[in-house]
Amino acid sequence: MRIFTIYFLFTLGLIAKDMPDKVEVMILSDKVGTEIDEHENRFYRIFPNEKGLIDAQIVRINDIKFRLLIVKNINGQEKKVRRYLTKNEFQELRKYVDDQPELTEEAMVAMYEGMDFLRAEKIINEIPKPQYVVLRYSQKKKINGTLFKVEENILHIQTATSIEQVSLDDLYKMSYRSSIGNYDHIRPYIFALTGLSGLGMARVYNSQRPDTYNQYGIPRNDLNAYRQIIGFIFGLIFSSEVFDAVSTLLTPTETIILSEAEYEKQNYN
Repeated sequence: MRIFTIYFLFTLGLIAKDMPDKVEVMILSDKVGTEIDEHENRFYRIFPNEKGLIDAQIVRINDIKFRLLIVKNINGQEKKVRRYLTKNEFQELRKYVDDQPELTEEAMVAMYEGMDFLRAEKIINEIPKPQYVVLRYSQKKKINGTLFKVEENILHIQTATSIEQVSLDDLYKMSYRSSIGNYDHIRPYIFALTGLSGLGMARVYNSQRPDTYNQYGIPRNDLNAYRQIIGFIFGLIFSSEVFDAVSTLLTPTETIILSEAEYEKQNYN
């Protein structure tokens, strides 16, 4: 009896192996065909919760049940994931896609123009540094400071009290200046202003100092003049830094979204 049972199970296995697979690959919509790629999924938002989707197929198991086969990029590796749909869910999904406009080259370009999070690493590495930025990152934290270095996707920010390090993967948003405007026409005024500021500070310093006399009782006015000259020179020394700071402040900032989750929140919630 035991030998018969083993033989029966073995034969049944061979029969099952030789049976053709009767599942049918479904066409969700004429707009996407039998295979849904990442561009179609982003545009039509067919499976918005499947992050890292490379492609997907829907196959019919029977009249009331469908299997969703997804290939995803998870931490740089391709993984296969299975989901299941009911007949009603499949039909609702089909109607949802059919009701949307067709994905054209122009529509795809327009879609990706707003997805800065796909180019986050390139953007971060190419922006002028050092410059003042405003970052929003994990757990709704916010940090203001000078971005002076990016190394291995870690942003180094000089704040008023410390140097902070923020991972690019944790960033939601960043306000920055993609380039510094050309304000050379105000450079002479900045130089004059900083020089006069140094001179003014030196005069204030002189007014608070007691008069100095030489051995003959004559006031040392030359010392006052010397301090004023030094103050003027120091003002000119810092004029370039002041000009850079003013140019930065006059340049409009732009805010980019560096997280797909934040992008979804801003555009679809």
